[in-house]
Amino acid sequence: MSDSTLSKQKKSGWKTAVNIIGPVFVTLLTLVIAIEVGFRLFYQLIPIEVCASDPIIGTYICQPYFVYDKPVRIGYRYTPDFKLEGLWNPANPYLANSDDSTAPTDRDDSFEYRFVTDDHGFPNEPAVWQDQYDIVITGDSFTIRTAPTTWIERLEQYAGQEILALGAPSWSTLNEAEAIRQFGLDKQPKYVLLMFFEGNDIINTQQYLERRESGLDWREYDMQDVSLFRRLLTPHFVTYLWQQLFPAEAEEAPDYRYPIVANTEAGPIETVFKDVHLLPLSADYETLAASDEFTAVKSTLIALNEEVAAQGAELVVVYIPSKEHVLWSRVWDEVDVNNVLERTVTVTLSEGDSGTLQWEPTFLSYDRFSETTQAQEQLMTDFTSEAGIHFLNLTPIFWQGSIENGELYHFGDPHWNQAGNDLAADAIWDFLQSLPE
Repeated sequence: MSDSTLSKQKKSGWKTAVNIIGPVFVTLLTLVIAIEVGFRLFYQLIPIEVCASDPIIGTYICQPYFVYDKPVRIGYRYTPDFKLEGLWNPANPYLANSDDSTAPTDRDDSFEYRFVTDDHGFPNEPAVWQDQYDIVITGDSFTIRTAPTTWIERLEQYAGQEILALGAPSWSTLNEAEAIRQFGLDKQPKYVLLMFFEGNDIINTQQYLERRESGLDWREYDMQDVSLFRRLLTPHFVTYLWQQLFPAEAEEAPDYRYPIVANTEAGPIETVFKDVHLLPLSADYETLAASDEFTAVKSTLIALNEEVAAQGAELVVVYIPSKEHVLWSRVWDEVDVNNVLERTVTVTLSEGDSGTLQWEPTFLSYDRFSETTQAQEQLMTDFTSEAGIHFLNLTPIFWQGSIENGELYHFGDPHWNQAGNDLAADAIWDFLQSLPE
């Protein structure tokens, strides 16, 4: 065979390869672009398992409806005039933990969900603000709808007037105080309610401090050193699709931790604990009191109390217990108890006797955890008493309410169900009525 013939064959083979590989590459690239653009435009269609596969995906692709301030003050809020409607099922265990820690269930607590924001990006209807509100509320996701009628809507019915709510998911006390300063004090309120959620407010305080000190906005900070692969939705979606089409065969039956059963006079409550909420409940009183996080919370609340009082208003700190705290003492099954304790941690300070909270996966004993679950509650009770700040502790109210009436939190989601929203509204209204005029 001549050299020219060999050369022609090589060229022909190369052209054939290009003709095959080229269209395949273009097709794959087009598919990737279609998935990335399509799901970003219609993010509601992204499967919850994909959202849960990576916090970057879950926060910034599955929830693209936040705006970020720079420098960090409130951190972030919803886009103005945002609307979300449809069925929502708070019994989905993925709302608590993204892993396969909960046994499959047919439970469906879906209800028609409607969530809107006003022209400032906060969860209020109507969209246009009044010049004055008697009650201004700030908090994290407990200010967002988790039931057909929220506790804020119920409180509005009691008060006979609209309430201004300033909140966004995962805000800490520091975000909330800044929201009051920027948007609440000029409304000449009579009461300012700051909701303190023990499940993550202390942890999220350090996140706020880190981002504020960086000079970046919240999203820029989180996106530092994040690879392109993690930013792309396609690899996570393909992995999810593959697992759905070709589920792995388990060598043995899964060892589920949840649901656990809490025993009450109203009957047993099956529920799912959110593992990350066990972390702050694992810290003892002394460790929390000496932490940089609590120091920041204290100084922020003291300053805010003075600013609120200067406007002739009353600051009320409302302590929201986590589901894990409320129900822990009623979990009696040995297997359930051990499954919970295995998710506790040992909490220390970064500088020994001071510094930021840090933890390692060394779980606590039953007696130790039963003590530490009370620590954050007692610490806030002591601090607000010493600082002269009005304090409403919902822990005993929700504990007694759960014992007598049953479920006050959702099965999968860590927030209040309708009964919990109603109980919170009743307790808060009674407390406000008890304050001196």
